[in-house]
Amino acid sequence: MGEQQGYIDTLNELLKGELMAMEIYKETQALQGDEQVREMLQQFAADHEEHARLLAQRIKELGGTPITSAGMAGTMAGLWSKINALRGPAHLLQQVYTGEDRGVHAYEDRIDELDPQSQVLVSEIMSTDHDHLKRFKERMETEKREQ
Repeated sequence: MGEQQGYIDTLNELLKGELMAMEIYKETQALQGDEQVREMLQQFAADHEEHARLLAQRIKELGGTPITSAGMAGTMAGLWSKINALRGPAHLLQQVYTGEDRGVHAYEDRIDELDPQSQVLVSEIMSTDHDHLKRFKERMETEKREQ
């Protein structure tokens, strides 16, 4: 496997996480009764959709073919998200916070496997995802105080 293909494979793995997050947020926002949480999920879904677009574009620039689905892992995560959305904002927030945190760690763990241009892109995506974590954490603290 050439170096270029290694970059493509790593970017496709990261793309899978973006597709998973995007779908989970889109699928659960309609089930969420809390307006503020619904708006957060809508905004974050749009952010992840943009991240997925940028990663797919970079994969194409490197001569690769971007994946188009998060696969079975995405299906299972989506199912659990729907269940937690129905259980209320605290349950859903905890799940999506954990998923978002895993996504940030995936980027941090894999960034050194990428070419310099892809590293810049991934750093920008991580910055947005860190903001998501901060906002989820703030909302989770509000949930605890309201209980």
